[in-house]
Amino acid sequence: MAGQGLIQRGYAVTVSHPGEGEGPYRVSYAQRSLQNGDRQGGNGEAKDFLASVLFRDEGVSVTWEAPPVGPEVSREAFEQDARDRVSLLRDWMTRLRALVTTVEQYATELGWATRRIDKKMEDSQIGKHEAPALLLQEGAHRVLLEPVGRSAPGVEGVVDLYLMPAYDDIASLYYYDGRWNLHYIFPGTTGAATTREAPAKPLTRDTLREVLDQMKKDAA
Repeated sequence: MAGQGLIQRGYAVTVSHPGEGEGPYRVSYAQRSLQNGDRQGGNGEAKDFLASVLFRDEGVSVTWEAPPVGPEVSREAFEQDARDRVSLLRDWMTRLRALVTTVEQYATELGWATRRIDKKMEDSQIGKHEAPALLLQEGAHRVLLEPVGRSAPGVEGVVDLYLMPAYDDIASLYYYDGRWNLHYIFPGTTGAATTREAPAKPLTRDTLREVLDQMKKDAA
């Protein structure tokens, strides 16, 4: 654990995932002390470490494309760190992709055009990564389903749904109790200063329709 703490403090980490496929994840470690200075070794190569992490039936394997050389932390600590980061990212991507697919299906049934895009994110336990977002459009109305974070107090995922280009009409989806829950301050809602405090509704096609219809009214 101490080694992983040193890694977190000493290295900027980027994790790339294989999209919908089962290919390897790639975990890149860049020394923070060299990020704004000389990051070149004597042979002209960047002093980065690069691991390839693959999920197999028998477990999680780590191989090195550019192995750790001479760091104060052992290679075993780096390998465990890579496994932990990729496991967290894999769970987050599974939950998030399922949400995007569900909202995409509901929106299409409601007559909205959809397009998937990627958002750059950073998580203290994962590192930098990309996550799927979803753009919805009906006529002149454009709404974005945007991931906010993998975790927050009491929840295992936060995603915002908001009218573009303004950010003042926002619904939030929080993952807890084993499902995504939709929070939105509808007209007449009392006692809710934030979307988190608004009464929760399970995410269904009908609740999504309610929110999208209200957003269109507020934009008129």
